[in-house]
Amino acid sequence: MSNAVLRKKAQQAQVIFDQLVDDYSIKAIPTTFVAEPGRAAQFKKACFTENPFPGPFAAAMVGKRLPGVNKLFKDETILQTPAIAAVLAACSSVATEIGELRGDDVHGAETYCDVAFAGLQAIRLFMADNKGKKFQKRRFDSAASVNNAINGSFYKYKAGDGRDVSFHVYYQDQQRKLFEAMGMSKPSSKYTFFSIGKDKKEIAEKVAEKTALELEEMAFDAGACACMIRSREEWENSEVGKAVCAMPLIKEEKFGDAAAPDYGKPNSRGPLSGIKVLDLTHIIAGPACSRVLAEYGADVLMIRRGKYMEQEQAMLELDGWAGKNSIQLDFNNPEQLARAKELIKEADVITYSYQNGTLDHFGLSEADIRALNPNVIYANLNCFSDTVWKQRPGWAPCAEDISGLSVRNGSMEKPVNLNGVPLDYFPGFILALGTLLAISHRLKNGGGYKVSTSLTRGAQYLHECSDLCENRQGGVNSRVMEYTREPVWDSVRHYVSVDALQGTVGFPGPACCNTAYRQNLKNLVFSDGNTGWNQK
Repeated sequence: MSNAVLRKKAQQAQVIFDQLVDDYSIKAIPTTFVAEPGRAAQFKKACFTENPFPGPFAAAMVGKRLPGVNKLFKDETILQTPAIAAVLAACSSVATEIGELRGDDVHGAETYCDVAFAGLQAIRLFMADNKGKKFQKRRFDSAASVNNAINGSFYKYKAGDGRDVSFHVYYQDQQRKLFEAMGMSKPSSKYTFFSIGKDKKEIAEKVAEKTALELEEMAFDAGACACMIRSREEWENSEVGKAVCAMPLIKEEKFGDAAAPDYGKPNSRGPLSGIKVLDLTHIIAGPACSRVLAEYGADVLMIRRGKYMEQEQAMLELDGWAGKNSIQLDFNNPEQLARAKELIKEADVITYSYQNGTLDHFGLSEADIRALNPNVIYANLNCFSDTVWKQRPGWAPCAEDISGLSVRNGSMEKPVNLNGVPLDYFPGFILALGTLLAISHRLKNGGGYKVSTSLTRGAQYLHECSDLCENRQGGVNSRVMEYTREPVWDSVRHYVSVDALQGTVGFPGPACCNTAYRQNLKNLVFSDGNTGWNQK
């Protein structure tokens, strides 16, 4: 197989990386984008091995994996692979600077970014494995509940005005609210993977009774999420689209003039070791940010209401647990809420990705958190803008459909969603880059910070990256090569033992290898039922 496509993607990553370096004044270390010819065969083989689903359902997982992997080695209309590679390479440079600011000798540090593994980050959800029978069943049940006829990633419906609409509800509570508003015939929990054929017909009939915009508003009014599928031009001319386009990709605000913190010299965990991150995120995008911080050694504590095994969307959240510890806190319990506030006071970074306003009535609004910890770095990710539609819920596939990406990737007559779920992972990586930049700025200038981006701003950036690379290839801050000897990419998945899930979990390998901070598998281990910080 010709390696021309991967080389082209590597050269496109160079262009995007240059822009990031210039826009955010990144101190770039020597960076190489790797277009390894053997990746296609390696990845395809991995589609058939280490499958977490039982018996005949293993074929369904292979059916998700193979198309996703095949697309990694084909030209992309929307340049998601080069964009992911560029952002993660930028994260590596900024993490290295943080290590240097904390006293590490980073002389000779380099980043190698394997472009195929960068593309793999968008389909991590499908490629992960877990070997623990009890959790395998839990993960399968989770997949069966979310992969139903209302899943907008797979099914679009024609509204009464002839416009396509897609629905995005990944929790049963949201699905219940939507189906009650639509007047569906059975409880929402009865719409599952096993009844898709009959359910599609009923949903199509209900959708045809209203216009696409009426359905969009009805869903949001009910506390769920749906959208009329728009072209890019329609999106950029809409009120919410204009607000999103006006946002910086990474918005950083400084609070106060407190002295720069002394985190001490990093230990073997990496440049973020000893930095406490309190994770108030869920599903994929928010956890993707804090997972990157954990990979560079941060001590990440995730607040959950129940144990990992009990999470409703175990299928979707598995990858986001990597490198973290969880503490179970019910905010309705005054003592447990008080414990959460103590943790907020101790945190260096807080990542937040719930719908804006969700925790306000617990005294955990952004302003409340800032009052508890004036110097914290507050990293926030929502779906839309920080002004228009600020309070509305949203999901990654909705961001694709509403922003014109699925139309650009297909057509108005047949919109096509992107490969995997890039608008979960990619905005999370953007927020990770912003958080790393804020940590470096705090080390140099003191103070507290807020960093924010959104799923739809990430979608717009994919438009911008695709525009940027239309007539340009290659860059000045990096090089391209075809072969490396980095052992981190000898295996597609890397396994860690997890007592909480009674087995081992295999995560897809990282996109980047930093020669000063090579992957530490200890940083991927996660544990349940903690009482506080682990202090890696």
